[in-house]
Amino acid sequence: MDADAQYKFLGYNGSKAAVNMLTAQLAAELKETGIKVDSADPGFTATDLNSHRGSQTIAEGAAEAIRLALLPDDGATGTYSDRKGIVPW
Repeated sequence: MDADAQYKFLGYNGSKAAVNMLTAQLAAELKETGIKVDSADPGFTATDLNSHRGSQTIAEGAAEAIRLALLPDDGATGTYSDRKGIVPW
């Protein structure tokens, strides 16, 4: 987020950082169990939250979460990704 932005969404941005840390911590803790923990960025999806101004449909926004839910046994864990692939922490 731009430090000079007109609005500072501390609660929203802080919650996103907390989800990222929770993803990393749970993935590490559950690594030996076969349970995968990943986070997905759905992108700017047209929903009630943004008065349907998003640039993609709900189905398009759900695609990455569905891909992660269907990962094979040797799939990644502890990642953050969007429809373009894994996003570096």
